[in-house]
Amino acid sequence: MPKKPSSPLTHSIGNLPPLLSVNEIQERLNSIFPEAFPDRGILVGIMAARVFYVFLYGGFIEGTGRYLRPSFVYLFTQEQSQKTSNEERVSWSQMAPKAKFRPVGTRWYADTSREPIRDDLMRNQLLRLGIMHKLPGAATTASTPINYLSADFATLFNPDLHGDGLERLINDWRLKHLDQATMQRMALKAQGIHAKDGDILIDMPDGTRIRISGGPSSNIVKGLIEDFATRHLNKPAVLWLSASDKKTYPQFVELAESVGLKFNPSKELPDLIFADMIDPVSFLFCEVVATDGAVTKPRKEALLELVKASNIPEQSVKFLSAFEDRESQAFRKNFSQLDVDTLVWFRTEPNLLVVLSTAVIEELDPNR
Repeated sequence: MPKKPSSPLTHSIGNLPPLLSVNEIQERLNSIFPEAFPDRGILVGIMAARVFYVFLYGGFIEGTGRYLRPSFVYLFTQEQSQKTSNEERVSWSQMAPKAKFRPVGTRWYADTSREPIRDDLMRNQLLRLGIMHKLPGAATTASTPINYLSADFATLFNPDLHGDGLERLINDWRLKHLDQATMQRMALKAQGIHAKDGDILIDMPDGTRIRISGGPSSNIVKGLIEDFATRHLNKPAVLWLSASDKKTYPQFVELAESVGLKFNPSKELPDLIFADMIDPVSFLFCEVVATDGAVTKPRKEALLELVKASNIPEQSVKFLSAFEDRESQAFRKNFSQLDVDTLVWFRTEPNLLVVLSTAVIEELDPNR
């Protein structure tokens, strides 16, 4: 049985926390999970606000010895939500576990909402993030009440918290409970969301620095050169860069020719070309996708013509589509059109590299 933590939320009568309204809970959720938070949509919606309301309404919080099952939420009614005295809340929490109990009034949700509440939100998000826990050893599919809200997270809904004090607690919760990858992705998304208008400076692999105009595409270009190249290439060199305000940089043409890649700058070229200066040299053609322009099959075939004209072996060349984030509209729009045997990369997750491969499993597994 989980140990009862000390919490400023609990009080003597029924051991129930003070209660915010559903709308106030939703406002808090928007502060806890700002626009830069990965996969935030389901965490800040009205369904999430109602789920947390029921957790708090019945005091199903770490250390209280009370546990919730998803049916408590989708059987909850609008009328019950208005009964906010301690006596009414205690009475409901005592009756809710009984199989045939139904609160009086109009239900918030029909039975068809079970899976979004139970699976999409509670199991796939709240449990994964450590916001919700279940009794140790209990099966995830148990029909008995097994779920409870983290005491640290419940504290964020104390009605007495406001302003800087609330923000400090929210930041403390993030630092304590979110993994490094989530924090990194959140920070990188925030850079793109809050990027100011103006030029962007990019540190090139050779130690020089170039300036390009700001914008969504420019943020991805900067990420490719500064983050992707250092993580996924051995000895990266930029052979070609096309920015929104400047289609050609003459210094790259000369460098490209030095490693055998010949092209006409007036022709349609990829947004970025890398060379990995190993032996033999390999090439990576990158398309930056802020809205459109991913490596589709026709696009890949067109770029291969450039490769053939340079007498470069096709096996030395790879193709990559770079997006801002897995949640971006551009990625959702273009994913089905991406050509096979190409790569996908996201600025907000620089360590992640997705391979759309036609190889069979045995070919991908080096141990087979």
